[in-house]
Amino acid sequence: MALILTAQTVANVGPMGLPAIAPFIRQDLGLSLTQAGSFISAYYVGPILLSLPAGWLADRWGILRTMVAGEALITLGLVAAGQAGSFPILIALMILAGVGYGLLNPTSTKAVIAWFPLTQRATAVGLKQTGLPLGGALGAAALPLITLWGGWRNAVMLSAAGVGLLTVASLFLYQDPADLPRATPGSPAPSMWSVLRSRDLWMVACATLIFAAMQTVWQSFLVLYLQDVVQLSVIAAASYLVQAQIMGMLGRVAFGLLSDRTFGGRRLIVLFLAGTASGLCSLVMAGVAPGTSPWLLSALALTFGFVGIGWNGVQHTLIAELAGPRAAGTAVGFGLAISSLGVALGPPAFGWMVERFGSYRVPWLTLAGSMALSLALLSFVREDRRLYDR
Repeated sequence: MALILTAQTVANVGPMGLPAIAPFIRQDLGLSLTQAGSFISAYYVGPILLSLPAGWLADRWGILRTMVAGEALITLGLVAAGQAGSFPILIALMILAGVGYGLLNPTSTKAVIAWFPLTQRATAVGLKQTGLPLGGALGAAALPLITLWGGWRNAVMLSAAGVGLLTVASLFLYQDPADLPRATPGSPAPSMWSVLRSRDLWMVACATLIFAAMQTVWQSFLVLYLQDVVQLSVIAAASYLVQAQIMGMLGRVAFGLLSDRTFGGRRLIVLFLAGTASGLCSLVMAGVAPGTSPWLLSALALTFGFVGIGWNGVQHTLIAELAGPRAAGTAVGFGLAISSLGVALGPPAFGWMVERFGSYRVPWLTLAGSMALSLALLSFVREDRRLYDR
């Protein structure tokens, strides 16, 4: 668990930390607001394309090889991104790094599901998923300081070095549990079709597409918004992103515990709570203006971090349980592929709306309203924990 969590964290320091140094990159490369808010979106093109086949590979060929390949691609992409001289090249290299994350994320979820029993699963997956906000918090805290010292390129290169070290560590340290079902030559492959024809999996994946879009808009635009509208410095604005990421880390564990312990293994109620509160936070954000109290900004960042980032581990667990143990990796990969569309499309759409309307107010209100559609989709999901015992 320690190795998987560390891998998930270090892999996200650079990509999730980029929004904190977006103003520097924007100035250096002469980017528009929409371009400057698109780095995470580009990173998630890889998960859109690779999450489903990566989950299938993890089910069929094993966790270790798939996980190490993902970490190596993230390293390569970030090393090259640190040397990019134009926006198209930088975006292409972030997509390459995202391909690596598309391999790593569903595979590491399968690893956690393999190691933990049903009664601890949402908590364990939630703990694993704290790697994304924890990596984002570390990136948002460290990358601006490194950028002020040595430039944004060196900041990205240092984050790549960390992933490279983790690649070597994973290769030598990771082991599967002894009782993990293994594919043998001639055995049938996990059925991708059984996942693709599941109505409930489609409902959860499409609903959490909106969750993911909202989460990434906040992560991508919070620093830019606070700098442009509230007129804070980059370092001061980035501190609120750090707060949101830290609370997101705590939220992923807390929601897992709520699901496993308080709600007796039910997953949907946690997603309803998180979605409702996230939408309310976006409504409040529409009213933020110059002179807004730092206490209110902190309350918003902390609350949204907890609910708007904290839902992810429960979603992974629900999808895996709906599919069953043989197809868990494939199902999680499918869910990530669909929800990653929200990550890729949400920030560019939000940035376009800001430029189209000349303010952030309508985009924030639209973002909040979209959550009603997500909750409506979740209301049609038929949750049954016994599915995982078949």
